[in-house]
Amino acid sequence: MDKVKATWKIHEKLWFFALLIFSGGFYGGYTYSLRGQVFANAQTANLVIMMLSLGKGKWGRALYSLAPFTAYMLGVILSEYIGQNHKNLKKRDFEEKILLFESLVCFLVGLMPASWPDQLCQLSLSFICAMQFNIFRKAEGIPMATTFCTNHIRQMGSHLTQALFFKNEESARLAKRHGLMILAFASGVLAAVLLSKVFGLYCIFGMTILHLFLWAKLHLDNKSYEERAKKLKEEKESRANERL
Repeated sequence: MDKVKATWKIHEKLWFFALLIFSGGFYGGYTYSLRGQVFANAQTANLVIMMLSLGKGKWGRALYSLAPFTAYMLGVILSEYIGQNHKNLKKRDFEEKILLFESLVCFLVGLMPASWPDQLCQLSLSFICAMQFNIFRKAEGIPMATTFCTNHIRQMGSHLTQALFFKNEESARLAKRHGLMILAFASGVLAAVLLSKVFGLYCIFGMTILHLFLWAKLHLDNKSYEERAKKLKEEKESRANERL
């Protein structure tokens, strides 16, 4: 197992995903607390609010909830389109660009005055949440969501059942990993609420720093990977020439 773990690239490691879902929780806490009481990170609640509003005849509130839902959908479509139709763009380069784009969006959102419409912030963060969710999908071979925790709760409950009642050691390991993701998500929400009391709208700058950190780690890992691959290729060519 240790040998297998060593093969994971940095953006596939559990701690990397834990920080991503921390940011997902933060986005939800930020937009709900400070930017219009909608959730930028997960759209189920927004869809429920929209349908409840329609049922009560509150058309304005329904349309208000539709905005982040639409932005989220557009984020998924764009990230999927780029990934499928730009074959010359390496996946690892695309992942780096997504992290840089997220850090930039968070920085610009932090500069938005309170007098600006909340929808601008909601649309921006919903869009990058969708891209993050669609691009970063597996941690150490395990399907993971990085902007909400509903699936992690189900997975943790399922694996706990196998671990507690059927003594499945692998399920115990997986339950811990999904539990970590739930804890990271909840910590992100709590951090957004607490930091907003101190820094107000500017607390989103923390996500700029976080994503720049993740980008730097990924960039260095990709660079190291390319150097190792180049060296390995040169060694193979050298051995082939020697045999000739």
